[in-house]
Amino acid sequence: MPGLIESFVLLALTSAGVTGAALTIGVSLIAGAIGIGLSVGLSYLASSLFRPDPPKPEDVQVTVKSPVAPRQRHYGRVKTSGSWVFAESKGGGLHKVLALGTGELDAIEELWVDDNLVVNSGTNGLVPTAPYNNRLRLQTRLGLSTETHYSLLTAAFPEWTSAHRGDGVASIYATQAGVAQDQISSVFPNLSNTLYRVVTRGAKVLNPSTGLTGWSDNAAAVIRDYITHADGMRLPSSLVSTPQAAAGWLAAYNRAAEAVERKAGGTEARYRLWGTYRFDERPADVLGRFQECCDARIVPTPDGGVTLDIGTWEEPTVILDEDAIVGFSELARGRDILTTANTIRATYLSPTHDYQSTDADQWIDDADAALRGEIATDKQFLLAPSHGQARRLMKLAAYRANPSWVGGFQCNLKALAAFGKRFVRIRYPLFGIDEVFEVQDFRFNLGEGGILTGVSLQVISMPAAAYAWDAATEEGTAPISEDVAVDRTIPVPTGLSFGVNRITIGGQQVPVGVIQFDTPPSEALIVEGRYKRTAVSEWQVIPIGDKATEAQSGALSDGDQYEAQVRHITITGRQGAWSASQTVNVVADTTAPGVVTDVTKTGGVGTVDLGWKSPNSANYSAANIRRNTVNTEGTATLVRTEYGAPSANDSWQDTGLAAGTYYYWIKARNASGVESASVATGSVTVT
Repeated sequence: MPGLIESFVLLALTSAGVTGAALTIGVSLIAGAIGIGLSVGLSYLASSLFRPDPPKPEDVQVTVKSPVAPRQRHYGRVKTSGSWVFAESKGGGLHKVLALGTGELDAIEELWVDDNLVVNSGTNGLVPTAPYNNRLRLQTRLGLSTETHYSLLTAAFPEWTSAHRGDGVASIYATQAGVAQDQISSVFPNLSNTLYRVVTRGAKVLNPSTGLTGWSDNAAAVIRDYITHADGMRLPSSLVSTPQAAAGWLAAYNRAAEAVERKAGGTEARYRLWGTYRFDERPADVLGRFQECCDARIVPTPDGGVTLDIGTWEEPTVILDEDAIVGFSELARGRDILTTANTIRATYLSPTHDYQSTDADQWIDDADAALRGEIATDKQFLLAPSHGQARRLMKLAAYRANPSWVGGFQCNLKALAAFGKRFVRIRYPLFGIDEVFEVQDFRFNLGEGGILTGVSLQVISMPAAAYAWDAATEEGTAPISEDVAVDRTIPVPTGLSFGVNRITIGGQQVPVGVIQFDTPPSEALIVEGRYKRTAVSEWQVIPIGDKATEAQSGALSDGDQYEAQVRHITITGRQGAWSASQTVNVVADTTAPGVVTDVTKTGGVGTVDLGWKSPNSANYSAANIRRNTVNTEGTATLVRTEYGAPSANDSWQDTGLAAGTYYYWIKARNASGVESASVATGSVTVT
């Protein structure tokens, strides 16, 4: 069959008057192209009309619970989680194994638990830092061809034998120890769904420059690995190893490795690829995604191989003029309104934004946008790991969206010299064209009997300026990434006071503790209280009602000292720190303190503000406030006991009152509840 094809090609070329070098190129190129399965309608740009959305970098950071989860493989540097392969509880703890990816990883650089960067310790893998404090164990495997089983998992679950090695699968084994219920929200708030992620250097690839295999994010090395790998496109390695193909891969590798200036100073490699592909994706889609992120295209070589062309502008060696061009179609000055754009929007992979897709600074043709309004197109460079790389690709996209010329040319067989070329110069005096064009599509035209009669090229003009780069003026402004320190501390309650009241139980006066405190700063916080005798260690709970700012302890004993504390608890059960203790001495005291002085009252809308000065009596404990709607103390109701220090100005606001006239009486009292004489405020009006 190849001999027959070459005969047809040779006949077509010689009948067209092609001789010498052009004849040799034409026969070898076309026969080689057919030999490696290229279609007659060879296209460099795969159609994306029906292509499914590619996975975003953040998609692989989610733990997958599925018995048939698609496998995945990583290149460059990625942050990833994986699918559950084992999860069981035992002895109050949880054991979980996640498959991170297929194939050997070069290294695992970081371990993340939920949003916490952690470091495990030694071979046992315990995480010593808060909030885990050795209650979490993490062990990993890189996915060697012959792996080592998790011996601790085997010890806990004998059914997981030493044969469960997970050969060729990178994994992480997590053991969550049991924790007290009141600590769950602080240690493992997501319980069994605790998210485990790693930052890893992905697959090892061949360096075409040295012939050695190791980790690299060089775009050409990554693409070469993908198209030949058993878990990739599976092309025979012989196709990329012919002399001309190998030379092309080396040139592409060197092009991708070129140092490009950065706006912030220093340099970065021109084209790197970081990311993940899933085994349920179409290989053509994966390859297309790789190529889009490094301005690359797969091209055949005259010796029957395939190689990679990474864009770099050069003066073409192929010139198509009136002797080669026999017709044209849809030739126009620039694109139509449906395919043009003056604003390029793009997303890229940002390591400083948790390895997630991030919007790049838009590439805008300000003059054109001012004239025609914004005409935007969106690009996804989800394997480009820097803002600078994304902006270089956006600049090329802008030139391709706004070429000086765009159209198709039909040519005779002399145009076969353009096969496999990225750039050609077209001279067409009919329209005054003498420019460099980028070949977007190259097709063979077959006549009757399958005879090759010519070629068709779809092209756009591409000046050298498209590939020039000035980082200072063209890199734009990368999105800001700020490491925000999340304050997870729970505030300590304020305004705590601890006093003694006496209540009548069985005809006897019994002392009880009374605590008062400020309203919590958030409705999501609940106040918890406790008290004890100072001389003992065991605390007793003080019941506190919902939205209360005062609570009462159990019975106290005269002659002892007591202390009380309060703390906040969140609605999820997280506990804050206890406040400093407030103490009180419970003493049976029959002597009343002096009376309060400097009493004031002010009426308002639904409120009355009372003020007084406590007596200069050492045994003063609090002021009892009674209220009535008539000027009769005997039927007045105790509405407040305000604790305070002797000889101090104090106040209290009575709220929620209906409009009318009120009367108040204030009595000083000691810790045993013995009151002084009352001081009347007189009438006060509430509106």
